[in-house]
Amino acid sequence: MPVSVAEEKEKAKEKVLNAICNDVIEQIRPGAKEQAEVKALTELIIANLNSKAMEMGIDAHAISVGSTARNTWVSGEADIDIFIMFPEATSDQDLEAKGLALAKSVCDRYEERYASHPYIHAYFHFGDREYDVDLVPCFAVKDPSRLKSAVDRTPFHNEYVIRRLSGSGLEDEVRLLKRFLRCLGIYGSEQRRKGFSGYLCELLILKYRSFVSFLKHAAEWRYGERIDIEGHGKYRGDEPLIVIDPVDAKRNVAAAVSLYSFSRLIDAAREFLARPSHEFFQLKEPKPMSESEFRRIAKERGTAFVVVRFRAPEVVEDILFPQLSKAEVSVRKLIERNDFVVYRSGVTVDTDTDEAIMVFELLVWQLPAIKKHIGPPVTARRHAEKFKNKHSPPFIIEDGRYVVEVKRRYTDVVSLLKHELKHCSLGKHVSKAIEEGYEVSWIEETRFSTGIGLFFRDYFGYS
Repeated sequence: MPVSVAEEKEKAKEKVLNAICNDVIEQIRPGAKEQAEVKALTELIIANLNSKAMEMGIDAHAISVGSTARNTWVSGEADIDIFIMFPEATSDQDLEAKGLALAKSVCDRYEERYASHPYIHAYFHFGDREYDVDLVPCFAVKDPSRLKSAVDRTPFHNEYVIRRLSGSGLEDEVRLLKRFLRCLGIYGSEQRRKGFSGYLCELLILKYRSFVSFLKHAAEWRYGERIDIEGHGKYRGDEPLIVIDPVDAKRNVAAAVSLYSFSRLIDAAREFLARPSHEFFQLKEPKPMSESEFRRIAKERGTAFVVVRFRAPEVVEDILFPQLSKAEVSVRKLIERNDFVVYRSGVTVDTDTDEAIMVFELLVWQLPAIKKHIGPPVTARRHAEKFKNKHSPPFIIEDGRYVVEVKRRYTDVVSLLKHELKHCSLGKHVSKAIEEGYEVSWIEETRFSTGIGLFFRDYFGYS
């Protein structure tokens, strides 16, 4: 049978899609030198950790986990994860004390960070570059149903993915997905991003067997999409995407994926499939919006912007950003309780100034000096008399109720926030930072820093 025009077009598009994917794979697949270097550094650190453990009399051994162990990292993005495995019977105190001491003994430059418990983020110069390495103490539990800490699950993830992915030829498909998501700004499950983790990417490729096949399915996703590779899921939740953890049937691997990230992926999948282009895989250095560009856009919008700035608490992002989001919601409610109207809002951290920033865009930002205070119906005699005794005349009757005009305490949003911000529910670390000092101003009066420019570039949807 003759091939239809539609079928010819579809074949041509498939050819373009495959050509683009093959080109990108060649660019992002680590070369032999990089792979050998990562392998050598990983083995060196593991050997040093195991040797030091023997010297220090610590019952522990190190293993490699994560994308470098599973050969799914993108060239130039090799973050090495090494877990220090302690016997299951080890106490939490010994795990922390001995694990950190052992990790620190093999590195010169490091930071102590905190997830479910403290770990070491170290920097190693090796070959031609510096590598970031996470050294994470964990319990060597025998069954994922008997976890003592959240990170204890990772070695089981490692075994599962290596067993199914190694030698399948799907590693490059995982790399494609990671690069695609990173270019969309939704790769990573951190609270700041709320996107797709590396492990989730691996599971999605194991499910759909190729990057293009995954996109074709994602383009049809609906809210509550459920994926259960092993068919043993017991998780029940209301997230946009549910991917049952193959090693823990009660866990959703995609729990961190926000509705925004879920929707952004669906939209981008449809766009790429309809109009395939290399641009979907090109990382772009974010360019901050200039002050003049912002002022032009803001003037056209006719809204007002209020900025709250304060010293960012010195805590990890996964603690800081949930608290900033909580503070944003609480402050927004304060503004709206006082009859102002918020159009949109957002939070960011300016790394140049180490400041946390909350931005509120307002449709109504100034109000008259008076407002109506609605009282009880005139017919409710007892309540009506109490109302009249409490308030000063003149009284107005509207719709059968007493109404009195009262003086508004705050007539603009900046004054409101300067006096009432500390009374909001801000979260432990943000509240402490606010107590130490903060600044509230109209956008016209604030310092237009790089962080502000980057925030508004994203806020207004400019690439």
